[in-house]
Amino acid sequence: MIRIRLIPLLAAACLVFPVAAMAQQAFTSKPVNLRAGPARDYPLVAQLAPGTPVSVAGCINGYSWCDVTLPDGNRGWVYAQNLNYPYQGNQVPLINYGSAIGLPIVVFSLGTYWGRYYRGRPWYGQQSHWAHRPHRPRPPAVRPPPRPHPRPPAILPGKPRPPGLGGGQRPPPNGIRPPSGRPPGGGRPPHGGNRPQPR
Repeated sequence: MIRIRLIPLLAAACLVFPVAAMAQQAFTSKPVNLRAGPARDYPLVAQLAPGTPVSVAGCINGYSWCDVTLPDGNRGWVYAQNLNYPYQGNQVPLINYGSAIGLPIVVFSLGTYWGRYYRGRPWYGQQSHWAHRPHRPRPPAVRPPPRPHPRPPAILPGKPRPPGLGGGQRPPPNGIRPPSGRPPGGGRPPHGGNRPQPR
């Protein structure tokens, strides 16, 4: 009697197992937040560790945020840059490959979505606040171009300095200055002095 009842259950398990094995899952590429909507200012549903498997139900237009289900049944939205998906033997970010993979485009309706998945959550009763809150979507991840190597500072031609002191030179410690062609009083040298004559 027990064996007869187990046969249909085993047959059903055999039919379901291949479908589950064929279903591809995405994986978190870093620690990420599961949000209650497709923007980073929606309430936090859960925090996911790197490598967490998630089933992707679809993504909003542009594949920036994806609606996912966790193994424990939690449902929410993850920024698609943080989700890797097996594609042609590689793990690729959904934000760049969602269209090539063929993931469906879904539309987020706060009232319907929250009514289905978030009843009993502390923020469920605040739908009017979240429905009219201006959300700031996260900009797509763009890496800045590499910085060029720093160039040595340009050496600009300076004004010619007269011979003698200047250019950061200090007088010798004994107080004797090198000859500069000027008399000790600081005046002009006498006519025909040490000043070089024009050629």
